[in-house]
Amino acid sequence: MTSCARFSPSDLPDGTKPRMYFLDSSYFRDHGANRTLPSPAEVLARSLINQRPSNPPPVKFEELNLIVKFGPTISTSEALCLWAIRKFLYGQVPVPEVYGWDSDGRHVFIYMQLIHGVTLFERYDSLSSDDKRAICQDLRRIMSQLRAIRQSPSNQVIGSITHGPLQDRILDSHPGTGPFPIVREFHDHLSWLWRRIALEPEKVTDPWRKSLPDDGPIVFTHSDLHRKNIIITSTTPARILSIVDWEQAGWYPDYWEYCKATYSVGDWEDWRCGGWIDSFLTPHPQSKEAWDFTCNSIGGF
Repeated sequence: MTSCARFSPSDLPDGTKPRMYFLDSSYFRDHGANRTLPSPAEVLARSLINQRPSNPPPVKFEELNLIVKFGPTISTSEALCLWAIRKFLYGQVPVPEVYGWDSDGRHVFIYMQLIHGVTLFERYDSLSSDDKRAICQDLRRIMSQLRAIRQSPSNQVIGSITHGPLQDRILDSHPGTGPFPIVREFHDHLSWLWRRIALEPEKVTDPWRKSLPDDGPIVFTHSDLHRKNIIITSTTPARILSIVDWEQAGWYPDYWEYCKATYSVGDWEDWRCGGWIDSFLTPHPQSKEAWDFTCNSIGGF
């Protein structure tokens, strides 16, 4: 049975600190509090940042069962998401254990558990229908548990986990990413984003605005549930090991997860046209039409 967990930003570690080590995590608990994490300089020495400075790949420390995610777009919000999910939904939503974060003045470095598996994207074509069905059943359960997280009733926003600006890449290159105190204000902003290029945007009628429901719930959302972010076993039967890449996660309208998941995969791909996404996320056909139009109008990813 899904139980409701509530928390507010005050229940989270202080994400403004340049360094935070979780000494109660298994990395330190199993090896002693004197154990150290690789410094930012050591991470950079192993990285491919010179080849991909705008989006460097995470750095693995196999000998430490550790992976470090860093880069100009990485923030402590992702570490806080991992921390909160393990604290409030331990054993119900599989995520890497976060060990802490550090910074060097340019980048944030998030230290987390290395998950040994393969992505659903990598293994997808070799999976049987039974495997896909089992994975989607797992995902439906996981999404149900994730939706069980709620904000404090007296302090609800559409925004990041800390009630800061939204982190979704579709929005972060545009002005005004929140937070938004009510759903209607967020939807009005989405409507304005594509109309603002007109000479008189206030005179442009938005035929899609009414398809975005202002009375829907605000739910905790991964916001990038691509197959590359779903880690599964390399053996049969296939099972989910972890959901990764929570950098865009936060509080969004309930349709956002479905719209984003379908937007990031081709119409012709089996993951979408085969009905698999619809089997673990509730479809929102009207909202999706409006969402697709808005995202395509403002440039998408």
